[in-house]
Amino acid sequence: MTIQRRVEEDPMVNRIRPAPRSLLITLYCYAVLALAAGLLPPLVVAALRLPEARTPVWLVSAALAGGLALLLTRQRRPSRPLVLLLGWLLLVLATVQAFGVSDLPALAAMYALTPVLASLAGRLTGRPRKALVAAHVVAAGCWSGVALMMSAVGLVALTSDDIEYVASAYALMETFDVSLLAWLNFAATLSGIGVALTSEWGVFRYRWVAAKLAISVSILFLAFGWLHDTLQTAALDAEHLAETGQSAARLGSSPALVAAGFGFAFLQLLAAVLLSLYKPGGRTRRGRRLLAERRGARSREMPVTVADLREVTRDVAELTLRPAGGERLPGWEPGAHVDVVLPSGRVRQYSLHGADPDVYRIAVLREENGRGGSAEIHRLTTGTRLTVRGPRNHFPLVEAPAYLFVAGGIGIVPFLPMIRRLDAAGAEWRLVYRGRSLDRMPFSDALVRTYGDRVTLLPSDTHARPDPAALLRDAPAGTAVYCCGPEGLIDAVASAMPAACPQGTLRVERFAARGRSTKDGADRPFEAEFTRSGRVVRGARRPEPAQRPPGDRSHGRPLLRGRDLRQLRDAGARRPARPPRRHPAGRRAEAGRHHLSVRLPLPQRTHRARRLTTGNEGRRT
Repeated sequence: MTIQRRVEEDPMVNRIRPAPRSLLITLYCYAVLALAAGLLPPLVVAALRLPEARTPVWLVSAALAGGLALLLTRQRRPSRPLVLLLGWLLLVLATVQAFGVSDLPALAAMYALTPVLASLAGRLTGRPRKALVAAHVVAAGCWSGVALMMSAVGLVALTSDDIEYVASAYALMETFDVSLLAWLNFAATLSGIGVALTSEWGVFRYRWVAAKLAISVSILFLAFGWLHDTLQTAALDAEHLAETGQSAARLGSSPALVAAGFGFAFLQLLAAVLLSLYKPGGRTRRGRRLLAERRGARSREMPVTVADLREVTRDVAELTLRPAGGERLPGWEPGAHVDVVLPSGRVRQYSLHGADPDVYRIAVLREENGRGGSAEIHRLTTGTRLTVRGPRNHFPLVEAPAYLFVAGGIGIVPFLPMIRRLDAAGAEWRLVYRGRSLDRMPFSDALVRTYGDRVTLLPSDTHARPDPAALLRDAPAGTAVYCCGPEGLIDAVASAMPAACPQGTLRVERFAARGRSTKDGADRPFEAEFTRSGRVVRGARRPEPAQRPPGDRSHGRPLLRGRDLRQLRDAGARRPARPPRRHPAGRRAEAGRHHLSVRLPLPQRTHRARRLTTGNEGRRT
């Protein structure tokens, strides 16, 4: 086999995934409806501002929607920039039709096109996501501010006896209602839908997100269905009374209705702000079902075939795995890994890299003194049938202002898709790559060739051991430091983090599970503090065998009381799935104690658990 040192060229970085059938149906239906709207007379002729532009805009929208649908149908993975350009043009035309031409059906078109565009964009990260979130926050803030101002002016108009002042107040409110509120309503609502669909939140997966959408839609119906007409009537009546010199008391109940309507709308917006801050309610039934399906897919075994096997270096082999049947491989995010079940029955975990969604690519280092799994993989041939489980992701790429990757040897593999994504998004990042020698550092040549001076190679045969403190000292505030490699490299970076980069966060991935940190291997009491809720969970020291009560079936597991388990569950911990275990007849678990294996989200979910104290020693993760 020919030795090749390369980084997977990314032919798919500017391609989108195959469009789902529901999206294609939506686009085709939109094209037909836009064509019908352009050929048929308008619903409300009097509301049109530019009637001569109505038909051309609808016909162009129909042509764009039909062309985009045909492009997604005929090409399996079309160009991402072209698809997004067509999607944005459709949304812009719908906006012009709704607010420029004032054709009412275009308002519904905007709600239909926003999910389509978000689905085409996919999961956003880095600057695009920050820009979308910023747009939503600004629009929602302006909407809430204008609603507060309208409520205050309406309350002043309600309590004033000066008809001239009341007429001026209603004229001001009518101006803001026509010029700002409609725009801000749609901008905040549609940008919120975009943020939800391009992130892990979804629209109907969490109760607080669905509640925010319901609030926005209810305010929209309240404004267009009743409040706008009520304000317009009150403004006309106040103007007429001011011209005739009559009293404000003759306005009747209109001032109270206007003040109550805008006050109620403002309270709803305030509730939406609180929902965004506290995120109550958890997952919806749909969200729980999707989560269960995703977990089931990750634990399900899938047969694959070794489609390609090549040597990247003399002791690193790259395998391309293709599904054996017609089923598609589950998608994955940078940092994910799969369990590979070898023909011998051995199970090994390997990080995924590459850009082709139809295959999985892994890189395996041959360990001379290993347990046999890597040697078996290096003896495989093209066409061999294997089984994979997953993918799972315990090493995700988080949002940060800057990134520092510290890789050792084969630890470079999980960083390849991360670097590709960050570079495509224009993020700030840097890679420090340590290895034995250049000819034994996989993907080193292509990394330097592709990314230039962002990559620093430090082979041990020509460079001294790097100082982790020096690497971390110049990192910008908020830097996400990722480290993957030998145990010594990870320990050195972790030891240098508190002093050299206290403003950053460290995330590590190890080649193997780490043993006990205590010298005698004995259990120690621990405390886990969850910074978001401020709760502290204390784990009791496991009693010695002679001190255990009769019937104790812990078998070495830590003992946690029910109160501790409830705190862990509320803070985000989950029990790993396993079949139920039956107690023998006549045996009862000790009251108040549950012998469970609890999975703490400490190593990966740093925003949930930041401090772990074991005995008298403290360690920040």
